[in-house]
Amino acid sequence: MNGKSRYNAEFSQLPTADTDEVEGTALFDESREIEEELLHGQIAMPPEARGDNPLDALITKVGYGSFQKKLLVLCGFGWLADNMWLQCIAIILPRVQDHFDVEDRLIGTLSSSIFMGMMFGALFWGTYSDSNGRKIPFNTTLAITALFGIASSFAPTFWSLCLFLFFLGFGVGGNMPTDGALFLEFLPKSHHYLLTFMSVFFSFGAVIASILGFLILPYTSCPEGSADDQNPPCDVSVQNRGWRYMLLATGIVTLFMVVCRSFLFHLPESPKYLISRHRKREAAQVLQRIADANGHKMTITAADLPDPCRPVKMFAIIDSDDELEDGPKVRSSDSYSDTSPILSPANPDAKLDTPRSFAEKIKTAMNPEKLQLLFNEKWRVTTILVWAIWTFTAVAYTMFNVFLPKYLEMLGFAGEAPPTRADVYWDYMVYSIAGVPGSVIASWMIETRLGRKGTMALSAFGSAVALFVFSVISSRITMLLSSSAVSFLATLLYAVIYGYTPEVFTTEVRGTAVGTASALGRIAGIISPIVSGILLTISTVLPLYVSVVGFILVGGCVMLLPVETKKAT
Repeated sequence: MNGKSRYNAEFSQLPTADTDEVEGTALFDESREIEEELLHGQIAMPPEARGDNPLDALITKVGYGSFQKKLLVLCGFGWLADNMWLQCIAIILPRVQDHFDVEDRLIGTLSSSIFMGMMFGALFWGTYSDSNGRKIPFNTTLAITALFGIASSFAPTFWSLCLFLFFLGFGVGGNMPTDGALFLEFLPKSHHYLLTFMSVFFSFGAVIASILGFLILPYTSCPEGSADDQNPPCDVSVQNRGWRYMLLATGIVTLFMVVCRSFLFHLPESPKYLISRHRKREAAQVLQRIADANGHKMTITAADLPDPCRPVKMFAIIDSDDELEDGPKVRSSDSYSDTSPILSPANPDAKLDTPRSFAEKIKTAMNPEKLQLLFNEKWRVTTILVWAIWTFTAVAYTMFNVFLPKYLEMLGFAGEAPPTRADVYWDYMVYSIAGVPGSVIASWMIETRLGRKGTMALSAFGSAVALFVFSVISSRITMLLSSSAVSFLATLLYAVIYGYTPEVFTTEVRGTAVGTASALGRIAGIISPIVSGILLTISTVLPLYVSVVGFILVGGCVMLLPVETKKAT
């Protein structure tokens, strides 16, 4: 008997209160065996058991309309904030170095601090959203970002600035794993390409940061050196406040996004998450609200929704035969490692007990069992390759991007005047704007014959070529063209990665999968600026060569991915 038929046959025969004790014991042993096999990926859960198809069909009937359009913008704010802050730190890095007189080998700590915060934020908020829902992370992450972003503009020392940026990173790092998963779970399958399109907000984050840098920094920083005086005197407390103004301005932009999320839109919980928690009535209410918002006249009840069929969700754990006499009671079913003498069918309309205090929610969020699911037979190869793609992409892109303003200031071409700071920030703005079409074109390319995998591979190898050209440039125009090509192709790559990762994993592990992948990218982001700073003291092109190799490795990993989600979504 195959896994699917065995699952259907055996799970339909679980004992009830009136079942003979001997028969019930035998069936219990068999059901526990099946539960273990399901846990370790030895039996494929049938689609009709998971309830994916009926729910997706219902979401399709609810349709795409004003609700999803608003959600696209508000979730996009999270992605915008992510890149806006990363680019902000890259842009102010030389001015912060001037202000606190930081050595080249240590200045990378500034970027590493925000990446370290992002790593912890991605791990925590991604797992938290799987265990406790998407709504709290959606409303909290940007608020933390705005608070510490504004506070960082008043940092009295370099190390206090690094500390503020760590906590800022903890907030903004949760946006990528939670906002993408949330938006995807409200979309009809026919509109899943919009998750890739949402990366246009990521690109606009860089554009906003570069515009702020161009408008603020050239006129509020220490005087530039000249041929006669390489290091003119500067009172940093008065003449070099531009980086503080930029942090404050970026914090205010983030605060505006917090206000929009908190007061202009009331976010319901994800219906897929609610169903996975046996909260069908609430899920029906959410879907009814979306249908009404989209102008679709239809009535949705709990009876229209499928039952989840994960073993730990489908069966409640009870403690004794005495409880059977009173009928099954719903108990905690969050843990795959719970042992109990009896499994009882859970009431599909009952609301599962969930942690009530914030401390209990944190404990649940840090439960390693969801992480273990990513390494069962079904997910192991995909998980490892997706993690490698995020890591190598972060190494390659960060090595180049974090120090780009410094690269531009250091560059000099025969027969051309040295660039002014206004020139540098203008060039960086052009570089940022070049990434915007990458996000838009990515949402089209993934629906062509290339699919997700082909688009990622093409953009990764193309980024490697463009970076190599940048490393051998001989004029400002070739520098602009090659750096713009890197921005376009790397943004295209990131857009597809951000869409592919939540698509390829199922609801139960989606936040954890994206969160851990994002965290690995942040770890690479922690290490890369430090390594790049050291390599810069040896040669300005060494970090660029590392970036080239990184993008080549990304392309290789993409080609090995076992799943193409173009038709699967």
